[in-house]
Parts: sequence; C-alpha cells; structure tokens
Amino acid sequence: MAGASGVRAKVRELAAQIQAAVGEDLVSLVLYGSALGPDYVEGRSDINFLVVVRAAPSTVLPRLRPHWPRWRRQGMAVPLVVDRHFLVRAADVFPMEIADLQVQHEVLAGDDLLASIAVQPECLRRQAEFELRSKWVRLSALYLQAEALRSDAAAALLEAVKSFCIVMRHLLRLAEKQAPQSYEQVAREFAAAFRLELPATLQLLAIRQQRASWPRDRDSLFRQYLREVEQVVDVSDRLVLSGDSVG
Repeated sequence: MAGASGVRAKVRELAAQIQAAVGEDLVSLVLYGSALGPDYVEGRSDINFLVVVRAAPSTVLPRLRPHWPRWRRQGMAVPLVVDRHFLVRAADVFPMEIADLQVQHEVLAGDDLLASIAVQPECLRRQAEFELRSKWVRLSALYLQAEALRSDAAAALLEAVKSFCIVMRHLLRLAEKQAPQSYEQVAREFAAAFRLELPATLQLLAIRQQRASWPRDRDSLFRQYLREVEQVVDVSDRLVLSGDSVG
C-alpha cells in the first residue's frame, strides 16, 4: 500500500466508506495511482480508486454522491465506477489506463479483474501517439498564453510533465525496455533508451516533487521542454512493434 503512514490511514478510511456505501453490489475495490508509488506528494497528489460494481453504475452513483464533498477534502480523486463488462471491454479504447492499472494496483476488496485483461500493442501505440499529439497542441497553446496565465500556466506545466512521463512509460513498454514507476526514473530511462537529453523534463519533475524551485527564466525552461516533447513525439513515430500483448 502507500508508503506514508498518513496516506495508508486515509486509504483505509476511504475504502471502508466506499464499501459501506456500495454494499453488496461491490465486486472489486482497487487502489491505484501515485498513492502506491514514489511520486505521491502530500497536498498535491490524489488518492485513486477503481470501484467495480455488480449493478448498473447509474444505480450506484447516487449512493456515493453524498460522500463526495468529504472525500474530496481528504484528497480523494473522483472514483472510477464501472461494471465488470465495461472494464473488460475497455482495453481496446483505454489501453494506457488499463496497462497502468495492471502494473500498479492493490486490490482492497473483492476480485482482481485486471489480471486477465489483455492489452494489444497496436491499441497502446495508437493511444500513446494520440495523447502525445493532443497534449502537444495544448502545451503549445499554453506557451502562447503563459504571460497572461502566469501561476495557472506554471501549475498546468507541472501537470503536463507528469502526463508526458506516463506516455513515455508506455513507449518504453512497447519498445520492450525497462519501464519504472517513478516519473524521474521513467524520464532517465527514456533518455538512455532513445539517446535523448531531457534536462527540462527532469527539472520540471524536481519542481513538481518540491525538490527544486522555479528558475528566474521560466520562459527558457518552457521552450526547452517544448523541444524535448517534440523529440518524444518523434520517438513515437519511429517505434516498431513486436506484436506481443502488453501487460
């Protein structure tokens, strides 16, 4: 479970409340995301739950809704509430999300439904390319507006570097390379595997982890990061798949 005792206590409390609210319709309750790894930052990171239910999710959501304001204050992200059929059929349209769940999750109650789901490499490559290109479009728009947005742009940039690291992790898996869970290790492994230099990515990750402060010249850092993202997109274009399933 999560490393810090404070996070473990929150997870136990939230999990018990979810189980009580869902009742006999609960099939599986899964903790996933940064609360299970080294990238969790108190006050910034969310606690993520997958809630698989027996009944139609639309009949379960009203039971959870009254608890949401309190859960949000406790650092919980909006829970992912699905039925078994939805989860099993999601691998072709949400391959990155399913693959991430498979690699880093903890079953808190019920069955582990993730183990038997196969993620196809071509589906994963297609989503990775889509995510990279769409995020690049948003990132370039953010750069143009950075002067006006200021602090909002800084927060968005720190969120973007996390998102790009997630895609880089999947590209490493597709290339059959080591794919660490830590965002910093992902960036270092990606740079080594594809012979890139990613100093801006590493600097932004250090700022995100509160191990470094913003430099005076944020514009230069932003421009360097844009160039690094372009290199990652190029890697995605050149990637050749082996054809084996991932996960």
